[in-house]
Amino acid sequence: MRATGTDEPEPLTAPVSSAGVSSDAPEPAAAPLAIAQSVPRPDLRAYWKHLRLPFQLSLAPLFLWGYFLVSLRLTFALLLAFVAVHCFLYTGITAFNTAYDRDEGPVGGMLSPPPAPPHLLAFSLLVQIVGGVLALGVNPTFFSIYVIIALLGAVYSHPRTRWKASPTLSALTVLIGQGALGFLAGWAAARGGLGGIVSERGLWGILSAAFTTLGLYPLTQVYQVEEDHKRGDVTLAVALGPQRALQFGFGCLVLAGVFAVLVMARTMTRTDTALVGLAYVVILWRVAVFAQDYGRNRHTVVSAFRTAMRLNFLTSAGFLVFIALHLARLL
Repeated sequence: MRATGTDEPEPLTAPVSSAGVSSDAPEPAAAPLAIAQSVPRPDLRAYWKHLRLPFQLSLAPLFLWGYFLVSLRLTFALLLAFVAVHCFLYTGITAFNTAYDRDEGPVGGMLSPPPAPPHLLAFSLLVQIVGGVLALGVNPTFFSIYVIIALLGAVYSHPRTRWKASPTLSALTVLIGQGALGFLAGWAAARGGLGGIVSERGLWGILSAAFTTLGLYPLTQVYQVEEDHKRGDVTLAVALGPQRALQFGFGCLVLAGVFAVLVMARTMTRTDTALVGLAYVVILWRVAVFAQDYGRNRHTVVSAFRTAMRLNFLTSAGFLVFIALHLARLL
């Protein structure tokens, strides 16, 4: 037993925190599970949304118009080519454009697009490559058309070329890339090449597809004028103004209607000619009303978007029904 009152020093002890734990004690290592849970996971839904598949399917009549004017047979080549173009090529090009545009307002098919995910550019290229592999299984001509459309999509959006920023180059890209080449993709899928393209069906058909696409193009631009202007993209709608751009589209649709009726009158039945003619009359009427309402300031960005999407999808639906009835031998 130790005597009290001696000068022997007391043993050293570590300071104790208010929680009763020594402050010099090492902190416990973070659990591996906690670290893994802290790493944000990519939102795969955002990648899917930026493909805008429903909007791409609205372009299907261009491809099917080219196929329809060659063949009325449902084949595996048709299915493979359709999937390659609409589910991979067009979706990949759209995601590629979004990776650079970073839109915050309405875009084709989406009123409120989500923020672009971090690897959207690489994802868009991967999607197009997968589609290219499918395109190889159709035929060499179809694959070549696929590659040309992909390249046009790249120069349209990439900052070093940015054809989208020019009203002339952007219009030519849509006229040729979506319209003419979309039609040729369907033609090549049906025929195995471009044989017969200089026939009446080929020439009138490709012109009707090209000018229909160019005529509908301003509909997808008028509600993006403010964002395009901020980015420095002088699109048709920015250069001409929304109302004049819609009037320009109206003129293109008149030409498209003439070419479409010509190809029907020269190569198909009177019923086909009447149905196609009536379809273009309805489209022209709705576009004229849209342009008139814009001139009277009756549209907000949101209402313009909704009107344009309704016109676009109803136009596509009408032609899809017409072509489907022929493929099913009901017309």
